[in-house]
Order: sequence, then structure tokens, then C-alpha cells
Amino acid sequence: MKRALILLLICLLLGLPSLAEQPAGAPTAPQPAKYTGALYFGVEVYERMDFESPRLGFIARDRTVEILEVEPAWLKVRYKGLEGYIKRQAMLDSSIRNLDPQANPTYGTVPNAWLAWVKEEAPILAAPQADAKALITMREGARLALIDIEDGWGRLIYHRQYGYINTNHLSEIQPINFLGDAGYDAPMAAYTSFYRLTTDQSNLNRIVNLEVAGERFTLYTLNTGDRLDFNQQIGPYSRRNGYLPANALVKGETVQSYGGGTCQVSSTLFNAVLQLPQIAVLKRRPHGPSAAAYLPHGADAAVGSVAQNFIIQNQFAFPIRIDSTVQDGALTIAIYRCD
Repeated sequence: MKRALILLLICLLLGLPSLAEQPAGAPTAPQPAKYTGALYFGVEVYERMDFESPRLGFIARDRTVEILEVEPAWLKVRYKGLEGYIKRQAMLDSSIRNLDPQANPTYGTVPNAWLAWVKEEAPILAAPQADAKALITMREGARLALIDIEDGWGRLIYHRQYGYINTNHLSEIQPINFLGDAGYDAPMAAYTSFYRLTTDQSNLNRIVNLEVAGERFTLYTLNTGDRLDFNQQIGPYSRRNGYLPANALVKGETVQSYGGGTCQVSSTLFNAVLQLPQIAVLKRRPHGPSAAAYLPHGADAAVGSVAQNFIIQNQFAFPIRIDSTVQDGALTIAIYRCD
């Protein structure tokens, strides 16, 4: 009785409603929207990120919806009271508006907080539990960018789903410093995408092309105001520069082309750059509605022609360098301060 009187007195002094005045089951505030965007085509809305989950309704094409959450393959949206999940490819990316640029990252950005090195054979799993399905296996020396670490599990994006690695398998974990004020050996941004490990000749050549493109980053330091023109500086994609013929997507068709696979390098760099507003994207063209399957939907940057190129500019007040590693199916690109 005495405790209840004390609580009532506190509520009166602070101008708060008493417990008795707060109705049970009072509605909570709606989840704030981060972006808005128009639909490319009509879509079913699902209760969860799963086609087997209950369908909640349908939203017609061209309708503008609120975007509440951005996942690798799904969006949580709201439209006229209907709230649920839709596939990301239904969104017309060019229509997206950031409702609070100060608080929200550019649409599609995946901030990574850690850069880690593997010390022993380690599976990347589909869930943060030891008996989960193995997606791919890393070995000593492989480098990975991690979104976050929780309860001993590092989280990253494997194609269009989350993957998890036990941090006991990691030899070193470096924090990522987005401001670049932690020294030249501290990464400012990093991103990992995954490639196939099949042994057909075209794919083996593709892996070589990933390595060659990554090595060519070492030729350049970007001072303040400098640009990196991917086709010009990481290319030309010729045998003379070490590139081999491999599968490439040209006008929607798969063809053999010198430098096939370098779009994965430019696209992985694009995802690293998205985390640093001080690096301006001057030219970028996505692959199209289907996008690149090795990345979250729409987060790609095609290269290889006049129309398809990726050009960035360093707008930091100090020089930067780009670093790439290719190992065990993981392509990791990191950006460093270098003065």
C-alpha cells in the first residue's frame, strides 16, 4: 500500500499519468519510415521474409510506399495501413527518397563495423548456431567484413541472406573507423561479396580476373579531388593487363569476354564507397532489374563499356587507397587513409 502511494506521488510530481490511468494494451507508436519509393510492379505483401508466410495483401504498381527496413532481399514497407514484407526487386530504386539524410544512410548501404581475418578452417553458417547449414567454408588468411558481432557470432551478407561466423575462428578483428582519424592502418570502410568456386575453366578465369582487378588498385593513390575511373584505370580488360576470357553479362546475355567478372569488383567497391559519403559517386550504372545475384538487390555497379562504368572521387581532405583480397570465395575490398 505504501509503495503504491509513493508511485502515485511521483507521477503527480512529474506530471505523468498514474498506472491506473494507463490502459492495458495501449497502442504503440508506429515504426518510423526511413525512405519512400514507388513500386516497379505490383506485389504481394507477406507477414515475414518468407514466401511460405501468410499473405497480408497486395499493392499495385506505381504506388508509393513507406520503407521501414531494408534487408538483403526484402523490404519492410507500409501502405495505407498495410504493413509487411515485399521482395526488393519490386522497388524502383530511382524513385527512392531518403526521409532523413542526416539519420539514415543512402538507400542500400550496409555499414560494416569490423574487418576480420580467419585463423583456421571456418564455415559461414545460415544462422548463429553451430548446427546451422554451412554456406561456404573459409580458411586461414581469408578476410571478411562484418556488419556486427553479437554473442560470439560475426554477421555478414552472403549473396542475399545473412551469414554468420563464430569469432573463435578469427585471428584478428579490427574496428572500422569511418572518419579516417584512427591512422593509416585502420580501415575506413570494407565490404565482402562472395563468388563461386566451381572449377570450370570460365569460372577459374573469372577468379583470376578478380585478382588482377584487385592488384591494379595498388597502382593508385587518390589524393583529395582525384578520381578513379574503373574502365580506364582498373581496365583496359585485355590479355596484356593479365585479364582472361570469362563469362560476362552483355545486353542481358552471357558471353565470353576478357575481364569477365570485374563487375563484381566494381560492385563490391560500390558497396564499400556507399559507407563513406565523402567519396562521391560520379558515374554508376546497375546491371538492370535482375541485378547481380552476389549482392543485395540493386546494390551493384556495372563496368566494361562507355555506358557501363564506375567513377568515384575522393572528397576527403587526405589521400586514400583501396585494398582488395580474393580467397576461398570471398572478395573483400577495404578503403584506408594513406597519409
